[in-house]
Amino acid sequence: MKNLSLTTLLFLAVSTCSWSQQYKTAVGIKGGYPSLGGLDVKHFLRPGFAVEGTIGGFSNTLLISALVEVQQSLPEPTGLDWYAGLGPILGVTSGTYILSVNGVVGVDYTFQDFPLNLSLDTGPVLSLSPFGFGWGGGLAIRYAFK
Repeated sequence: MKNLSLTTLLFLAVSTCSWSQQYKTAVGIKGGYPSLGGLDVKHFLRPGFAVEGTIGGFSNTLLISALVEVQQSLPEPTGLDWYAGLGPILGVTSGTYILSVNGVVGVDYTFQDFPLNLSLDTGPVLSLSPFGFGWGGGLAIRYAFK
């Protein structure tokens, strides 16, 4: 009985954690914190493993962020994935340089019959220069290339 329960648990874990992706590359805009808005690109290097980059800013501030993300599909609804990632944020504002580390966890939805991708994420931001800690997040709207 114990082996049957362990086998059932293993089967459920493998079947619900299948690596997937709904598109190869998506290009659009992303807004939120720490960057109030910018151009965003997400590209899958292999199934379940993507890189995302955003260039944007606010006022007199320019920010460039890069994320390395793992992504898995959720069982329902079709097209909905979750992802988690980590990466640096580099920027400049009025002669001051910005260096931060950003962590994200979020959801990603791609429409099945229309090349539109939406993602919503949140996570901690550790600023190394100038030193500080915050919580960020973002909403991206992208055109998905399959």
